[in-house]
Amino acid sequence: MKHVLRWTVLSLSLLLGLTTWPVQQVLGQTETASVAASTLRPLSAADSMGDLLDNPRARAVLERELPELMQNERIEQARPISLVAMQRFAPTLVTDERIAAVNAALLAAGALSSAPLPGATANLGLPVDPLVALNLETVPLWPDGAPGALEAGPAHTPTVTVIAPDGATAFGTAVIVAPGGGYQALATGHEGRLVGDWLAAHGITAFVLNYRLCTVGYRHPTQLHDARRALRWVRAHAAEYGIQRNRIGMLGFSAGGHLTAMASTLFEPGNPEADDPVEQVDSRPDFAVLAYAPTRFGEVRDNTRTCFLGDKPGAKVLREVDPVTNVTASTPPTFIYHTTTDALVSPGHATAYYDALVAAGVPAELHIFGTGWHGQGLALADPVLGAWPDLLASWLRKRQLIGVREPMGDVSD
Repeated sequence: MKHVLRWTVLSLSLLLGLTTWPVQQVLGQTETASVAASTLRPLSAADSMGDLLDNPRARAVLERELPELMQNERIEQARPISLVAMQRFAPTLVTDERIAAVNAALLAAGALSSAPLPGATANLGLPVDPLVALNLETVPLWPDGAPGALEAGPAHTPTVTVIAPDGATAFGTAVIVAPGGGYQALATGHEGRLVGDWLAAHGITAFVLNYRLCTVGYRHPTQLHDARRALRWVRAHAAEYGIQRNRIGMLGFSAGGHLTAMASTLFEPGNPEADDPVEQVDSRPDFAVLAYAPTRFGEVRDNTRTCFLGDKPGAKVLREVDPVTNVTASTPPTFIYHTTTDALVSPGHATAYYDALVAAGVPAELHIFGTGWHGQGLALADPVLGAWPDLLASWLRKRQLIGVREPMGDVSD
């Protein structure tokens, strides 16, 4: 990045120092040649997005060199910050190479400004209100209401809440987080927000999923539809968040882990004929993480089963909710965490799913700890169980999902 800025400053210094520079050559035939050369300077990536957007020649350069950025409906909100500063928020989109290309194209196009040269600390991308970075964005998965919604309200509106690195190093990877709660509640604290913060601290943009519950009238397959939609939504909006479309995974705890396993084995292709652009992309996660997840749901005999499936589910439904029986070679690479003494979901669910993955030739990693009760989330306060997030980070690093900004191959291999 430094070499790009150094080149830009050097170029600007040379141009500004040449008081005899013929303005006509820079402005072109359509510009007014009577403007004094000393009052004009070339625009660059160090200028504010507002200055670039308001200059027709600069806007044309951005539309050509950064079409994904310019197609973002929130681009006008970036006016106060520079294109260079935007690299902090979308490093895989606004790369050093693209900034260099923009600078060269701006110079060639004769995009000029009479504004002062940006100072060394200008347009750093810091919010005017320091509380802005503390607010989270929550987005409905269906803007006009979810299919099959029984009524309006939060319990009937599936959403994702975005927790991003926000200026820290980001690697273009996203994870949909599915909290547990037996499909009857959502543990959005320790299995949602805290997990999202942990992911963001590791350079991953997290999307905490609020899916519909059986306690308010939604049985299978509603939850699966919500999970598929979340994966599609993130993939369709990847450019807005600096995410690569082949680096989108899902992490689930308990019932959320079961939902993650179903999304991993019952994914759907996109429909190119759909009017909704979100439905045009596929719902397959590129990787998955299961934490104390039931993967043989047919064995569940508590009230979770009745709430989720009803009293007499058919054979087809029972097969759908048993991810172990639906694993194929197309199931994404999976990391599995469990404990031996889990009294609600036995470790046999973890080993059965692991065995199915291995038999299908799917990359898998399994960690079963000796002791630990169900539902501890990341368990960071536990001196023993708190090691499992470090194991997960190592797995993500080995798969080049963190630690590098560009994928070194197909993460599904």
